[in-house]
Order: sequence, then C-alpha cells, then structure tokens
Amino acid sequence: MLRKIVLLAVLLASSQIHAAAGVDDYAMKAQKVADGVWAIISPAISFPDPSNKGWNSNTAIVETSEGLLVFDTGSSETIGKALIKAIRAVSDRPIKWVINSHSHGDHWLGNGAFVAEKPAEMIASDVAIGEMKKGGADWVDRFHSMTDGATGRFTPVAAKQAVTKRMSRSFGGVEVEILFSGNSHSPGDIVFWLPQKSVLLTGDTMYIERAPATFDSNARQWIAFLDEMAALKPKVVIPGHGPVAGVASITRLHDYLNTLWELIAAGFAEGKADFEMAPAIKEQMKEKFEKDFPNIDDRLGQSISQLYLQVEAADFE
Repeated sequence: MLRKIVLLAVLLASSQIHAAAGVDDYAMKAQKVADGVWAIISPAISFPDPSNKGWNSNTAIVETSEGLLVFDTGSSETIGKALIKAIRAVSDRPIKWVINSHSHGDHWLGNGAFVAEKPAEMIASDVAIGEMKKGGADWVDRFHSMTDGATGRFTPVAAKQAVTKRMSRSFGGVEVEILFSGNSHSPGDIVFWLPQKSVLLTGDTMYIERAPATFDSNARQWIAFLDEMAALKPKVVIPGHGPVAGVASITRLHDYLNTLWELIAAGFAEGKADFEMAPAIKEQMKEKFEKDFPNIDDRLGQSISQLYLQVEAADFE
C-alpha cells in the first residue's frame, strides 16, 4: 500500500512539473506607446524558465486602415493565444499581418495561434524562415525542457512570406522601412521603422535593461547597425526584451557591446585566453553597466567566450 502511495505521489508531482500553462497564466496587457501602436512587454529578465512560463519576449501591435500588424508572437502557441487575448482588449480589428523579427523560438513559436486569425501574410526574412523550418522542433523541445513543460508540445508554424532585402512598404497606409541588420544579433534579423510615427520595432537587435544574448551574433556588425538605428532618432523603441524607451537606449547598448569588444580585443592582443581575461573584464563591465543591464552576471561569461572567438577570427581577416 505504501509503495502505491509513493508511486502515486511521484506521478502527481511529475504531472505538475510538466503541466502546460494555460492562457490565463500569462498576465499580459497592451500599453499604448504611440498613436495606433501598442506594446505587450514581458517582465522577464532572462531566457524562458519555469518562473516566466516561457513568456520572456515582447510583442508590438500597429493599427492600420486595413487591420492590425503584429510584430513577434512569443515562445509557444499558448503564449500566442494569450497575446491575441491581450490584443483583443484594445482592438477588434482583424489581424492582417504577422511579422517575425528573427528565428529564435521566443519570437515566433506563437505563430500557430495566429493561424486561426487568418492573417493575409506571415512575414520574416528568407534567412530566418530557413532557420525556422530547420530548427523549429528543437526550439519547442528546448523550451519545454527549460520551462518544466509550461510551453507545452505543438507543431511550430514558420513564417511563409519572405523578404530578401531592405525595402519600403505600406501596410494599410502605415509606411514601413524594413531594415536588415546584417545578421547582427542572429542570422536574418529584420527591424521595422515607422517614420510617420517615429517608432522602431527592433526584435532582439535591441535589449533594454537586459544584458544582450550574443550566442548567435556578429558583434562588430551589431555595433555598426546600432549606429544606423540611432541615426533614425526614433522617439519610441520597442525592444525584443525589456521596457519601451527612446533613442538613448540604442546608444547605451552600442556602448555596452563596443566596450566589451574593445576589452576582449585588448586582452587578445596581450596573448590572453578568454578565461584569463574574463575576471578583469567582468569587473570593468559591471562597474560601468550593471545599473543599466541588471542581469549582466547571467550573460557576461558566455559573451566573453563568444566574442573572443569573433575577435580571434577578425585577427585573420
């Protein structure tokens, strides 16, 4: 009897650990940040985990004369459904376009929820679409593990309409400049610049009050692209992670990445390995940037190793 009770307790505990979250488990709210533009901001400061139930990235909504444009859809189908519920609290207009800024799973695995809305187009760069098709199932498995099952199991739906180069386009009367980052944060990143509204939808080319993830980056190109975005002088920046801010936030991330690159390059020139230079770099970076990037401890060690390889490669160019 005791053995049966213990076994039942283990099974119950296991089912709780791996229970998928429901729509109402996500406290989402769309905040108006400009005329006809809303942002749904995740409070999470790091990767998908059990505490945030996988919801760690931001979504933007743009109202047009023909319907809504949704920029990024979250880490799971359930999160996508929660986003739709939050969107419906501010607008009953049809969702006409779904945009994926890049191929990391926390920005597009919610696409499946939006299929029911019958969007006219589901758009990403051609490079990102290729990465989605290749790695979608792995992202689902990864987040399921990272969140103790909160994000659930589902078949990922990749974007279908590909953009291949920088272009201007009108979405229901709203003019958009589609910018290519040059693979700065990850292969195929795109950014939407809305000049009439002075709003920049950046995906993960911008982190605000969050230290950036650099595992898929081209840091030198990212630094250059941040200069390009700052030159637009946006009044509103909606980042992939962190709160809405202004153009000064672009300058601060540029300073962070540029300083990190220069410190690693200096250590490399002295013949140091990444682990040898890491303690001093961490101390210097934290002293200068910890206030602006409070989770810097979670990211610096990996970023030093990742950028070290890029600095080393640049030495052979």
